[in-house]
Amino acid sequence: MSSGADLNPFRIVWNRHGRDQWDTMLAACKRPSLTQTSTYALALNDVQGDKAALGVIRFNKQPIGLVVAHGKPILGTPGSQTIYRGPLWVHDEIPAQMQKLAFELLRKRFRLRRGRPVTFHPELEDTPEHRVQMLTAGFKRIVDGYRTIWLDLSRPLVELRAEQKQNWRNALVQGERNSLTVIDDRDCTRLGWLTAQHAEHMNIGGYRGPSQGLIDALHRRGNSTAGLRLLVAEQDGDPIAGVLLAHHGKAATYLVGWTGDKGRELRATHLLLWQAIELLKADGYEWFDLGGVSAEAPGVERFKLGLGGAETWLVGGYV
Repeated sequence: MSSGADLNPFRIVWNRHGRDQWDTMLAACKRPSLTQTSTYALALNDVQGDKAALGVIRFNKQPIGLVVAHGKPILGTPGSQTIYRGPLWVHDEIPAQMQKLAFELLRKRFRLRRGRPVTFHPELEDTPEHRVQMLTAGFKRIVDGYRTIWLDLSRPLVELRAEQKQNWRNALVQGERNSLTVIDDRDCTRLGWLTAQHAEHMNIGGYRGPSQGLIDALHRRGNSTAGLRLLVAEQDGDPIAGVLLAHHGKAATYLVGWTGDKGRELRATHLLLWQAIELLKADGYEWFDLGGVSAEAPGVERFKLGLGGAETWLVGGYV
């Protein structure tokens, strides 16, 4: 007689696919997250020594999703693992009951192997239905979820601009009138300048953001599917603000921003982000993740909320 596990139509095939195959699938995902890319996996290995397990989720032998688990080996064991903002689904999200079956396979893999517990932060919105889904898949909630804002870049620019809060749109108009030069530095030749400013800003402000080492590794490991892109605002040849984007499949993420006193005065970051939206749309990207927002950083929260978009809370961290 077949067991319940044997009847599960899902299988997860681990670490049998090359980077090109992985990136081809990621490029077909509707709204992929940066942390589930091969570029991010390689960068974490460079910076922290994390080893990534890359799994392709198959339904009736057809690949329909992908998932990355990160972990740092400890004393000869795989150590604890983290799945952050995955799995991703090829083409579109699958029904909740089907997701539950896939999540059960993830839990089984990590629960049944000694030394490989997993902390799972699924890419699911925080709804009562999704909390029940995680519970019935055998997971226990331990922490609140990530909060971000997504902009749907498939919509016309006029609609995106109309959704901005009035004070944000007024600041953008000021920035557009200030005769700033915006440089689309696709090769990130000015990345060293931005990371130095970013590191100093984190040190003075006492907040956490991507480290210089991680940013450098993301740039070094980037490819056409997932990598970095830098926009810089200059006044009379001097850089006064910068915005670093990560692109990944059909989406992009606002990774780092910096502006000095002159940039704030001239509303340079407003201009840079709006031009980033225009450029991403022109290049065929469909989604823009504005990055984390938190009440602990009210200024950043107000700024990002002013840009418009759909505020999203993820369902949380589970073990």
